[in-house]
Amino acid sequence: VFIDPVGTGYSKVVGKGKVEQFWGLKEDARSIAQFIRMWVTKYKRWNAPKYLAGESFGTTRAAGVSYELMSGGQDMALNGIIMISQALDYAGSTSEHDNITSYFTYLPAMAATAWYHKKAGQDKSLTEFTGEARQFAYHDYAPALYKGNWIEPEFKKEIIERLHYFTSLDTAYIRRSNLRILVPRFQKELLRSEGLTIGRLDGRYKSKEADLVSERPTLGDPASYSISSAYTAALQQYFADDLKITMDRPYLTGNAGLYPKWNWKPVPKSSGWEPSYVNTARQLGDAMRKNTDLKVIVLSGYYDLITPFFDAEYTFTRNGIITDRVEFKYYEGGHMMYTHKDDLPRVCMDIRNFLK
Repeated sequence: VFIDPVGTGYSKVVGKGKVEQFWGLKEDARSIAQFIRMWVTKYKRWNAPKYLAGESFGTTRAAGVSYELMSGGQDMALNGIIMISQALDYAGSTSEHDNITSYFTYLPAMAATAWYHKKAGQDKSLTEFTGEARQFAYHDYAPALYKGNWIEPEFKKEIIERLHYFTSLDTAYIRRSNLRILVPRFQKELLRSEGLTIGRLDGRYKSKEADLVSERPTLGDPASYSISSAYTAALQQYFADDLKITMDRPYLTGNAGLYPKWNWKPVPKSSGWEPSYVNTARQLGDAMRKNTDLKVIVLSGYYDLITPFFDAEYTFTRNGIITDRVEFKYYEGGHMMYTHKDDLPRVCMDIRNFLK
């Protein structure tokens, strides 16, 4: 059962409802949980196995929905959750100034991308090179970042050399950046000598922008604008030819009007709240502790520079999540790893095996 939440696809508010009742972190999870209960009741599927699947923000949603389903006076236990390019704790997937967590969670994905473009690690396999990057991130890079200006000069020099080793970026550039490599800058810097910008959703993609001196991409994400129209066309054609759907409104694959109105507060509007990074990982951990049979599979692409694979590991080994019931799968693609032709059969097989 595919669900388009209110404001996406063909879904809209009818009657006396308002979008504010649906457009928010808690509001969204609650409305989806309510829809699932209604659908299961209508079609008499309460005793059937139940799995949630989400991609990107859909994983943020899935964690919240799994918790919502186990409350509200009509408890429903899930069998499993399929998380494609997880985004549960945004501290590890928000590349911004002074967000120290993001600097080391993104590093292994940067190393993988540099490896793909033959800029680093060519004497090693992808798994070997990213394994090295993981160990460096945990044991050396993170401590160096937290030391700030108190870092010892020799230690800083060592970190600069290792960052160059993993990313291929010039040591002088790394020194000027004070060991902090923002993802948008990496997109421009990795192939700057070739006049190319790499993708964010998928670091394998590249584009030749007119502005060759900017520090960030100026046209957007090459990975996104390279495939978005193809997916939109395929979906529209499927609706028209196979499903015979005719509607009086367009199918929205994106909704720019939603973002300014979205409520990220995890507490009621009447409650005080000090802003913090979005994190629904704790809700997943609580759901797994309440439901001792709930299992999770996490699918990650090595070249995903939006929700990096190392952040999945960092998130799922904390937050009260029962790691023994979590499977991690890795693919040589990006955020939408199934766009890599060789990985599509593997993605399908891994999900089928998980459902058995």
